[in-house]
Amino acid sequence: MAISTLQSLEPKKNLNIFKPSNILILISAILIFILLSFLGKSIIEKIQKMKGESALIADVYNNRAEVFINDQKFGSTPYDSQNVKPGNNKITLRSNERQYETTLNFIANTKEYIHKAVIMRDLGTSDLFSSGQDLWFDEGDSEIVLRIISEPAGASIYVDNTEFGKTPFTSTKLSEGDYDIRMEMVGYEAARTRVRIQKGYTSNVSVKLFPQPVPSMVRPFEGSVELYDISSGNNQVIADTSAWVKAVLYWNQTRGINLEGVGVNKEMVFDYFIDYTGNVFNSLGNIVGEESFSQLKDIKKGAYLGKLSDGAGLSEAAKNSFNKLKGITIETSSKKVKILETGTGWLRVRSDPTVNAAEIAKVDVGKEYAFVEEQTDWIKITVSETIQGWVSKTYVEIVDSTAQTNPLP
Repeated sequence: MAISTLQSLEPKKNLNIFKPSNILILISAILIFILLSFLGKSIIEKIQKMKGESALIADVYNNRAEVFINDQKFGSTPYDSQNVKPGNNKITLRSNERQYETTLNFIANTKEYIHKAVIMRDLGTSDLFSSGQDLWFDEGDSEIVLRIISEPAGASIYVDNTEFGKTPFTSTKLSEGDYDIRMEMVGYEAARTRVRIQKGYTSNVSVKLFPQPVPSMVRPFEGSVELYDISSGNNQVIADTSAWVKAVLYWNQTRGINLEGVGVNKEMVFDYFIDYTGNVFNSLGNIVGEESFSQLKDIKKGAYLGKLSDGAGLSEAAKNSFNKLKGITIETSSKKVKILETGTGWLRVRSDPTVNAAEIAKVDVGKEYAFVEEQTDWIKITVSETIQGWVSKTYVEIVDSTAQTNPLP
C-alpha cells in the first residue's frame, strides 16, 4: 500500500456538518455575512445621502436650548446633525428666558469633507450681556480664505498665539489646516475657537464678545470693608444699570467674582447694589424703593455701579441713597466705645477680629465710636459712614449713650 508523505499521524475523521457544534458555527457565519452586508449597504447609503446634505453643531453654555431650523423644531442642545438642507437656513436657539437667531449659508458635503456650521452661544441675560461664535463655510475660488468679524469691531486677533490684526479681518496667507483663534478687547471677555481652513473655501468666523460687568479684580472703597467699587468706563454697560446688575449676578454665578484678598468666588457675593443715579437693588437685582429699605436689614456686602468718568467715589445721588440705607439698616444701641490710652495716641482698626487681619483705619485716643457687636477679645465699631472694623478690647471701654439710633448724614 502506498503511503502519502502528507498523511496525518492521527486516524482520519469524517466531517459531519450536522453535528451540533458545526451547525452553530455555520449559522454564526451566515449571520455575520448578512449583518456585514446590511451594514455595508447602510453605510454606503448614508455616505451617498450625506454628500447632498450639510451639517450643524449647536450648543449653549450654562443653559439648555431648543434648536429650530427655519422655525421648525429639530431637537435640543447639544445638537449635532449631518442632515441639514444646503443653502441659507435660519437657526434659532431658544431657552426659557432668552433666544438667539441667525441665518447662515450651508454648503453640501462632499466625498472629502463634511461641511459643518457651528453655533456656540452664551445666551446671557440680554442682547448686550451675551456672547458666542458662529462658524461656517462659503464656496470660493482656488484661494484659502479666513474671514473674521466681531461685535464690537476692533478686537485683536491671535492665530496660534501670533497677533494678526484687528476685526474685521480677512487673510489669504494661511495654509490649509486647523488653527486656534483668539480674540481680545479691553473691557470684554476673550473669545477662543478652533477653525479649519480649506482650499477653495472661505472659512467664516463671527464672534460676539461679552462685556465684563465687573473689573478683573474687585476692590472695596478705601477704608471700607463692605462697599465695593465695580464702576465701568464702557458706555454700553453703564447705559442701563438694571441690565448691568442682572449681568453682575450672572457673571458671579457662571465665571465668579475675583475679590481682592479672597480670590474668585462663585457664591453670591453682594447683598445689595447702588448705582450712580441713586437706585438701590436687592440681591436678586430688583429695584428697592426707599419705603422698602427696611427689607435690607441683614445686608453686609454691597457694590457700587458707577461711571469711571465721574471720578473716584460715590456720586451725590448714590451717597444720598447710601446714607438713607445705612440709617435704617445699621441701628446703634445705647452703647458707645471709648478709646483708652495706648501709648501711641491711636488704636488700629482691623478688618476682622484677629491681629493678623488688615489694618483699615486708626482711631484717636479719647474719642467715642458707635458699638456694633462684640467677640471674645474684640469689639466692632462704626468709624465712619463707610467703615466698620474691629478694635482690641484691651484698649477700649464701653460706655452708655442716650442716642438710640445713628442715622448717617
